Amino acid sequence: MQFGVVLPNAGPLADPAALITLAQQAEALGFHGIFLSDHLVLPLEPQSHYPYRSDGAFPLRPSDPVLEPVTALSYLAAVTRQVQLGFSVLVLPYRHPVLTAKMLTTLDQFSGGRLILGAGAGWMAEEFLALGVDYTRRGRLTDEHLQVLRAMWTQERPRFSGQYYQLDGIASSPRPAQQPHPPIWTGGTSPAALRRAARLADGWHGIRMTPAQIADVRQELGLLLRKQGRLDMDSFQISLRAGLDITTDNLAEPRLPLRGSPAQVAADVAQYRDAGLDYLVVEPRAANVPDFSRQMQHFSQEVWTLL
Repeated sequence: MQFGVVLPNAGPLADPAALITLAQQAEALGFHGIFLSDHLVLPLEPQSHYPYRSDGAFPLRPSDPVLEPVTALSYLAAVTRQVQLGFSVLVLPYRHPVLTAKMLTTLDQFSGGRLILGAGAGWMAEEFLALGVDYTRRGRLTDEHLQVLRAMWTQERPRFSGQYYQLDGIASSPRPAQQPHPPIWTGGTSPAALRRAARLADGWHGIRMTPAQIADVRQELGLLLRKQGRLDMDSFQISLRAGLDITTDNLAEPRLPLRGSPAQVAADVAQYRDAGLDYLVVEPRAANVPDFSRQMQHFSQEVWTLL
């Protein structure tokens, strides 16, 4: 199992100096990857239902800073040396796929082949409206976007003809440092989202799920991959982004996974591993940068030793 950490490029801790410090610390502590989220603007009065909290309330305030993830991750590539650089996740319909392909190729080249593309369709209607993108077509836009990326990254003369994007008569060089291209993880648990992962991705990226839920998704993806003629499940990565809050003492049961003492969190990680999780991306709960730093230290120095 590999471990990554989501750095706070959106929210109260979104500060360039803080991101540099945390990225370098994550690398020094032995994390395999650092990941950024994708938001561009925040609505003054959010109406969209946030799908990752039971009350549907979005945790960021309109006044919170937001740093664009492709630009920020490109800078973090320059101040790190070996840690993987990922998105959790990049909302593909926010950008044109030809531009996305070129930006991510450039990032993969400059970083020496360290990019992981976590890719999603998005959920905040207000951002789509601000960007002039049809929210109701986000799933189909995402599917075509992924196909354009693959064409741009693997074909000498990339061609694609879809409902929303067409590609012909062009060349694009260089290709990504990773061949045939950087790994693509797509998320979502709807039938359409799981089909997208099996058809167009190299892995799947979930958010805030239990080990039992991961086991169910892995089983379903195995069936879908076989239907696509993809028989090697070992080459398809199952990943998860999950909140982390390590406490000094044990927490009473029931509790959320990855919340509790180092021993409790280590037991949770072991359950995820047994459920078939390949890559765990933790999201530390922290009020400030020192708290965030301490959570990473506790996870790497106290939890890993118990696994």
